[in-house]
Amino acid sequence: MKKNSNKAIEAEAAFAADLNRGRAGLNSKAQELLASGSRQVTIRLSNSEIARAKQQAEAKGLRYQTYIKMLLHEALARSAAGRGV
Repeated sequence: MKKNSNKAIEAEAAFAADLNRGRAGLNSKAQELLASGSRQVTIRLSNSEIARAKQQAEAKGLRYQTYIKMLLHEALARSAAGRGV
């Protein structure tokens, strides 16, 4: 039975390592965005949009406001690249 528990522990460790590897990339991207200087803005979002953002951000190990900021930044960059701006 010890052999099975060792395999389970190894599988959990591999899963955690993979999960943390993805989070590290996202967190470094968030830090880049935060370090670039900023200005406070206010936007109105529906409760369901905020709830979805919170769920997705939690799954990625981020705060939801940082996650929303990253999404906005990425969308603006894609839009600019598509227009050649």
